[in-house]
Amino acid sequence: MSKASGLAESIVHRYLTLVRYQRYVSEIIRRSTNISGRELAVLRYLVQQSPRSVKEISQFLYVRDATTSPLLEHMERDSYVTRRRSPDDNRKLLVEPTNLGREVVARAPMGTVTLMRVRLPGLAVDELAVIDEALKKLSAIAEVDESVLG
Repeated sequence: MSKASGLAESIVHRYLTLVRYQRYVSEIIRRSTNISGRELAVLRYLVQQSPRSVKEISQFLYVRDATTSPLLEHMERDSYVTRRRSPDDNRKLLVEPTNLGREVVARAPMGTVTLMRVRLPGLAVDELAVIDEALKKLSAIAEVDESVLG
């Protein structure tokens, strides 16, 4: 095996390991908190910055509003969040965590994406630039079309 082939295989291995580990941690979080990783991510976001609109939550999750709305309905039914009309624009819904939602965040372990969001800003700018360029290159190699993701 050539050095290039070995490195390429190592990159694929590391990528797949990261994806699998993220799923593994997400399942541990789901079992310990009884909510999904996505719901926990929303709660963490709202505890740090609320109230937030459905659109802002969708942008945070990198999903469409049509995906976020049912998620928030479910979270409201389970008493993790409250939704109310904006006093400035009656068409806009504002979402906030409830006390139960705050309690879940306080006791839940941090997932892979949360750890990256917390720890990456602490790296040197040149390190961040290298990581960013590597991920851009991987996305190009994998022919990722971000436009289909919303």
